[in-house]
Amino acid sequence: MEFGLSHNKFNAKKQGSLVSTITGVLEHLSSLYANIGEAREKNGTWSLHESTPTCPTCNGTGTVIGDIDPSRMVATELSLKKGAVLLWAGTNCGPVAKIKELAKMIGIDFERPLAEQDMKFTDILLYGYDKGPVTYVHKKEVRKNYYHGCVSDLKYMRDAGTTSKGNLKAIKLFSRHDKCLDCSERLLEIERLVMGNSLSDVMRMPVSESLLFLQKLRNGLDKQVLDTYCELINDLELRLLYLSKIGLKSLSAFDGRDLVNPKTG
Repeated sequence: MEFGLSHNKFNAKKQGSLVSTITGVLEHLSSLYANIGEAREKNGTWSLHESTPTCPTCNGTGTVIGDIDPSRMVATELSLKKGAVLLWAGTNCGPVAKIKELAKMIGIDFERPLAEQDMKFTDILLYGYDKGPVTYVHKKEVRKNYYHGCVSDLKYMRDAGTTSKGNLKAIKLFSRHDKCLDCSERLLEIERLVMGNSLSDVMRMPVSESLLFLQKLRNGLDKQVLDTYCELINDLELRLLYLSKIGLKSLSAFDGRDLVNPKTG
């Protein structure tokens, strides 16, 4: 049985980009929901779902990738230091250095949550700053150019036909998810439950509640099923703990069903 565990296990000391961390959470949750069924009275244990037909257009998710969704790209509960600009969080690329200097120019505290500061800066982060170029240092080289915004950066990657796995994940994560017009009503109505919660229910939970849900799930699985998913659940827990630690309150802006097409056993 394949359940979509990331090739690179999560390491909180070397977590990489925040995009990868969030995407890993969504992939793992999707895998669990693709394979683990509702609790059943039979033997007092959990059962596995049988495979169900899926729409060839959307793989049974009910949605297809649309245009870039700016509302997904900035987490205002975080500071710039903690990765409020999710596209570049956890990386040392040029835009990160540029944003840091831009914040100084405008008077934004790099270490305070954006929600506690001038909210106009969020629009600047998304759509750019045209009042003057930004001077910054990247790879020991002094550079000076305009900040065009993370929406523009992502659209450029998409329209240029990027083949980078990381960029493609970011495009999926930060794009709107539109209703699939090719789905039958029956497929759209199917939503699996785990411990009485659908995947969308879990996605709307605060990160702290998602952790509690995961603990209850671990306690509810019988030994055979737990052995199968132990590695995935442990990795998922580490990712959620990290997101909670840095202050990300919710994953409700993202829909994990749109990121992967997990294989069922």
